[in-house]
Parts: sequence; structure tokens; C-alpha cells
Amino acid sequence: MSTHSTSRWTMAAVRRFDIIYAQRRNPFMVAWWSASFPGFGHLLMYKNTTGVLLTLSEVIINSLANINLAMVYSFSGNFAMAKQVLRPEWLFGYMFIYFFAIWDSYRCSIEANKHYELAMLENGRIPIHLMRSTGIQFLEKKRPLIAAYCSFLFPGLGQLYNKHIWLGFYGIFWWWIYLTFSHFYEALMALILGHNRMVVSILNPQWLMFMPSVLGGAMYHSYTSSIEQNRLFRITQRQFLTDYYEKARIASMNGTEMNSPLWMIGTFEHCTELEQALSMLEHSGIHPSRIRPVLMDAHADKSLSIVDQRFDRTAKSVEIGFASATACSVLGISLGFILEWGPIIWGLIYGFGGFLLGFGIGLLIKSKHSLPHQKHKLPEVTVLVQYLNEEEAALIHETFWRYKAITVGRIDRQHANPAL
Repeated sequence: MSTHSTSRWTMAAVRRFDIIYAQRRNPFMVAWWSASFPGFGHLLMYKNTTGVLLTLSEVIINSLANINLAMVYSFSGNFAMAKQVLRPEWLFGYMFIYFFAIWDSYRCSIEANKHYELAMLENGRIPIHLMRSTGIQFLEKKRPLIAAYCSFLFPGLGQLYNKHIWLGFYGIFWWWIYLTFSHFYEALMALILGHNRMVVSILNPQWLMFMPSVLGGAMYHSYTSSIEQNRLFRITQRQFLTDYYEKARIASMNGTEMNSPLWMIGTFEHCTELEQALSMLEHSGIHPSRIRPVLMDAHADKSLSIVDQRFDRTAKSVEIGFASATACSVLGISLGFILEWGPIIWGLIYGFGGFLLGFGIGLLIKSKHSLPHQKHKLPEVTVLVQYLNEEEAALIHETFWRYKAITVGRIDRQHANPAL
């Protein structure tokens, strides 16, 4: 379909304070995060205004209705106290909003998946760099586990790592609120100093119960966003290599390359260094018409590039693990108020156990489309560069290695013409 710069279905957009993109989501996983914390499912689909307003509604009405406090009493078996603390005048309105958030996020996810497939098929060009007085925004490759770890240390940092500026600072602000009103740091210090019996009396369960969902949701969001940005980087680089070097080849079809079949070959992952290497070669006098990037397929099933990009079973298992850890940690915190070790330790134990349980379930689930596990880097782009003499060959060889080539080789006259 169309490959013009202006597309009907846009894959991504780089903004001053955010990078937003179409992304295929499992509607059930989106609904789960909306159930965990209303608004999170919308934030996963970058419906940020709706998501922010729903999260604010959750914090305010949940606190007025004492829902988290009632959950603690319910999970610890004190049903009489659970009934006593609930405030019905807020509870019934809360339930309408709660179930609407789940239904609407599920519905929007199904529709967004259709838009995602249309954008993939249209293959429109995506601007990846924006310079404004407020700063520079650009698309780059990310490390998903680093993003999740940043969110684990302090929710919001993983979003800043992924260049979701507004969402990142929104998350940081509210995490400070949860820490302050739950008295988490004071309880943690008491635990570290060995005053275990003081922990329960220090903690505020109403505010503490928000924290597992926020922590798990922030880690899940940053992890999946990093994977998606890597996919987008790969798409945009393949579009650039196809457009630029094919155009250069057609513009200079004079037969020169056929007179000297000497080639240097390098294999790369999709990365910024690949474009640095090619730009350096052009700057050194090698015309783009002598450069042939070959885009490699990592799998035989072409439908994977349209249907979904996250068929790595490990990544899927990590996503399920985050969701399971969130649910289990809520249960662990609640039980911790009546068990000896207290809510913090039992919340961590249940959270870690829940992650392992979800991760194991994810590994057991057989997907219709699945990529084989690869232990080592696979070349995603093979670059052939025609050289005219040994000096150029040495230059190309050194440039490839300098900019993180996976492998480098050459075809000289003897290999190109064995009969000679």
C-alpha cells in the first residue's frame, strides 16, 4: 500500500514530551490492568487524558469509600470490620466507574488492534526526530529489562527512560504521595532496625494497597513500551535503507558496479551504529549506489510482522509475571497485617512468588505464533559495499568493526569469478 509520508493510519508520532505509537495489545491483559487500577488500561493504549482522569477518580473515590481498607479486612478474614468501614454513598458510584473502565479499555483495545494492522499494512513513513526549544525527542533502541528495573526502583523512572515525559513525572509525583500517606519509608526503617511489631501500627493500609498495582503497572508499561520502541526503530530503519539506497541505485545505473565485482560484507543488528557506519562510508567517498543493504527475515512466517511483534515467549511470560505479581502482592500485604512478619515482607514474598508463577504459566502457554528462542545475536541487515581497491577494502573493513558489525567478510575477484 501507500508509502507516502502522509498516511491515513499513522504508526507513531514523536511529540515534545512523549512518543506515542499504535501497538497491538491483548484485550484481556488491558482489561486486567484496568481492574487492577482503573485508568491503567487506557494508559497502556496511550489514551492518556482518559487514563489520567480515571486514575485520579480511583484514588479519590477509593479513599472516600475506604475500599482498600475493606479489602485488607476481607482478605484477612475480618468480614465484620470490612462491612463497617465501607461507605455505601461512595461505593455504588465507584462500582459504576470501575466496571466502565474495564469495559471501555477492553473495547478500545480491540478497535486499536484493527488500527494497528491497518497502519502496518499501509507502511507509512514515521518521523523519528523532533527538535524544539523544549528539547530533543528521538526514537532509539531500548533495553526492556532496564526500563522495568527503573520502574521498580521508583515508578515513573521507566517512563522517563522511554521518553514518556508527562506520564513519567505524573507517576513520580503520585508515588511520592503513596509513600508519604502510607508511611512506607518509616515502616521500612522500623523493619530494618528490627522493630517488626511496630510495622503494622505505622503503615496506613488504605494508601499502602494502592502501591502494588502502581508498581506492577509501571513496570509492565515501561517493559512493553521498550519492546515496542525497538520494533518501531527496526521498522523505520528498514524503511530508510530501502528508500534511500534503492533510489541511489536506480539513479546511477551505469553498469560501473558490474566491471568490478569486489564486495565487502558486514552483518548488523538494527541499531544507530549501522546508519553511522553507512554515513561514514559515504563521507569517505563511497557513493550510495555502491552500497547494498539486504534486509533479513528472522522467521519464515510473514504474518508475524502484521499480526504482532512480541511473539518472544520470554517477553510474554514476563508480562504475565508482572500481572500475577501485582495480584499476589495485594493478597500478601493484606495477610501481612495479621501474620508475624508484617505486610512488607509478606507483600514481597507473595509478589516474587506471583511473578514466578505467572512466568511459569507464560512459558507453558502455547501461542499460535511463536518465535524460536535465540541464544545469540542474529543479523538483521546484511550490507554489501563494492570496493575498487585494497585501500577502500581496508577502510570498509575497519568501519564495519568500529560500528558494531556482528560479522565481516569479503568477496574478491577470485571468489566472484572462480573460472579465472
